[in-house]
Amino acid sequence: MRHANTNDLHTADDNVTYEAIFQNHAKALWAEAYRLLNDSQEAKDMVQELIIEIWEKRSLANVQTNVRSYLFQSLRYKCYRHIKTKDSEENKKNAWSFFQDFVTKAESGLEREELKRSISAAIQTLPLQSSNIFTQVYIEGKKRKEVALDMGLSINTVNVHIHTACKKLQEKLKKIL
Repeated sequence: MRHANTNDLHTADDNVTYEAIFQNHAKALWAEAYRLLNDSQEAKDMVQELIIEIWEKRSLANVQTNVRSYLFQSLRYKCYRHIKTKDSEENKKNAWSFFQDFVTKAESGLEREELKRSISAAIQTLPLQSSNIFTQVYIEGKKRKEVALDMGLSINTVNVHIHTACKKLQEKLKKIL
């Protein structure tokens, strides 16, 4: 496989150059993405998105090192971001489904009251700020962004408190079930 370097990019805005870069590196990039993601279609999508982003931004014109190294590093970073986002979404889905399952298992009114007391007691054991954030989001139904603005926090801080609270509540409420 031919290695491209920045000296080859005198015509970086030329579509032919980007097409040649894609043809020369696409298979190797796909293999690297597949190694990181273990999903053929996601790997293919990551490579295509990377090439499109590079073409749209014409970002290869500023590359000071080897283009191949730049492409692989950009792809790895893109894959890591994808994995992180995917994991975060799965954690949120798991936490939400856990609470949904927990609530639906309580069939009778008596069980529901007992369940409410157990959840309420578990929420009270959380740190004060986590408890307030969790209550506002899951009990009062406020949006996370709204809670962040009300409390003067960043949305990421609110997300971290919710994530931590969900994990702690899962541990405490598993014992009850």
